Amino acid sequence: MIDTSKINNLIDLREQPLSNIDLSQTQKTIILLQSVDGQMDINIQENAAIDLTIIFLQDKQNNKKFDINFNLKKYAQLKLYIANLGDYNCDDNITVNLNEENSGVQYYSASILNQTLKKNSVITVRHLQRATTSDIKAYEVLKNKSQGFIRCVSDIRHGSSSSEAHQELRLLVLDKEAKADSDPVLLIDENDIVASHANAIGMLDPDQVFYLSSRGLKKEQAEELIVNGYFEPIFLNFENEYLETEMKKMLKGMI
Repeated sequence: MIDTSKINNLIDLREQPLSNIDLSQTQKTIILLQSVDGQMDINIQENAAIDLTIIFLQDKQNNKKFDINFNLKKYAQLKLYIANLGDYNCDDNITVNLNEENSGVQYYSASILNQTLKKNSVITVRHLQRATTSDIKAYEVLKNKSQGFIRCVSDIRHGSSSSEAHQELRLLVLDKEAKADSDPVLLIDENDIVASHANAIGMLDPDQVFYLSSRGLKKEQAEELIVNGYFEPIFLNFENEYLETEMKKMLKGMI
């Protein structure tokens, strides 16, 4: 049980209906999601620089679906971290609408699946005005007989000149019976833009495992260290030792 009194700038939606949220202050904010799923709209106001972390906590329900939409106004900048530690089947749709010029998003997500869990993630960034930017990095770890799918769509509309969109998808499969798939998509209807994507699905690098084993780590310890590396940027961004410790305990229980 997380002690929310030890977390600053927290929006606790573990048991609360999801709704609209307006963010305008330049500060770190953490949102906890758990028992309640559904749709949520998060509006980033003009000139705001938002550092937001969303954590999907464990819950004993079997299936959940999240539709989270971000709407950015002029010169708004969103640094978004997502940690999905849910122990349930999950469909999550994250949509970022860069509605006005010079808005941008930096996105980093990490997810882990074990047992027979299934997770489908769709990340969509819509570049709707000129000089908008997006940099998406999505990582997923799969164990046992789990199944994971990530689709990332960079939708650069006509009129969004001088925009830039990058995406990187990496899915790490720890067991042969786990199944991973990904679909990077670039939709481009403008000439004066920069766009790129990278996509990788694979098992653990044997050289990495050998190196860590040569330093005295068992195979399970080596796997844990590598998986922690996927989540480390999110945990460090908490700047909260208590929450970092609690999340590492939860992650350890899924490896």
